[in-house]
Amino acid sequence: MEGDDVMAIYHKLTTKHQGTGLAINIPRWLIICFFYCSLFQGITTVSADVHPDLVESHITNLDLVHEISKFRSGAGHDFTYFREELPEEAVEAIGDIDNFFATDQSEPPSSMKHYYSPYALHKQEHGDNTTIPIYAPFNGTITRVTEEVREADPAIVNKRVEITSSSNANYIAVLFHINLDNAFPQIFNDYPSIPGIWTHQNDDEAYSTRTVQAGDFLGYADMRLSNDFDVAVLFNDTDDDRWISPFDLMPDSLFSAYEARGVDRADTSLSKTYRQSYPVTWWGMRNDDDWLTLNVVPEPATLWAYTIIAIMVGRRRQPFNNSWSGNRSKGTLVRGPAAIDKKGGTSNIT
Repeated sequence: MEGDDVMAIYHKLTTKHQGTGLAINIPRWLIICFFYCSLFQGITTVSADVHPDLVESHITNLDLVHEISKFRSGAGHDFTYFREELPEEAVEAIGDIDNFFATDQSEPPSSMKHYYSPYALHKQEHGDNTTIPIYAPFNGTITRVTEEVREADPAIVNKRVEITSSSNANYIAVLFHINLDNAFPQIFNDYPSIPGIWTHQNDDEAYSTRTVQAGDFLGYADMRLSNDFDVAVLFNDTDDDRWISPFDLMPDSLFSAYEARGVDRADTSLSKTYRQSYPVTWWGMRNDDDWLTLNVVPEPATLWAYTIIAIMVGRRRQPFNNSWSGNRSKGTLVRGPAAIDKKGGTSNIT
């Protein structure tokens, strides 16, 4: 029972029944007291999870992103816990691997990660592995790099990268299908060999660092013959390791960039209760309800045209001034589309 459920019960009990004019007058404070008392007695299933704002950087340039799958969607494949039946030898090997996968078996089948799908110009037959940049979401250390092979073409090989947060080691970001920059190890802390399943590769020792800061360039998403790349976060909870949404770790100041593209934070995840009530039956097929479509970003040429028009309209509304060009603020440093004043102010001059 959640807070909204409690208030709904209160509303029903204190509203006059149609056709009778009768209402049960139960004080609001009594309903609220019941709710909180039941919480401490363990009667309710209210989640007490409050995750820290660890994410300090976007994982890619959002202007290149067209769609993002929802947490617990039916996009891709089941990504909850390891459900496959394996030989005993394989099970024993997996059991010795730290952070191999989530261990929480209470989740119904779903995709507990987010797929980022670029515009058509940058994916599938048009895709490459040198266009969509990937950045570290938070400060941390690369604790595992393994190799991934594209099923559609085994010649396409990329990396699965795990980054453990330096602020809280219970959080591990997992980035899939990355053309990893050579500054980082191309193989590190690989899984042990499992006959017929996995072949261990030795650590790459020719690298510069495993330490990353939020926003550090990691490499590029490998979009060759692919619709998307993906990101997940493993949380080492008290009892189980479980997947959580990266958006649960993202402060409002960073999420505002998604809001500017029309994304509501509440829409980024589907609840466990919802997925239990509406199980996925369409694995391998497209379901529009699995995806959030970001509002279109104007093409650079179009944006420039809009800027010129805005300037011309603004000038037509003001008396002509021959010295206009000499009034431009001095002491400004132009960085990308905005100018940053040395005194700390921001100028819209481009």
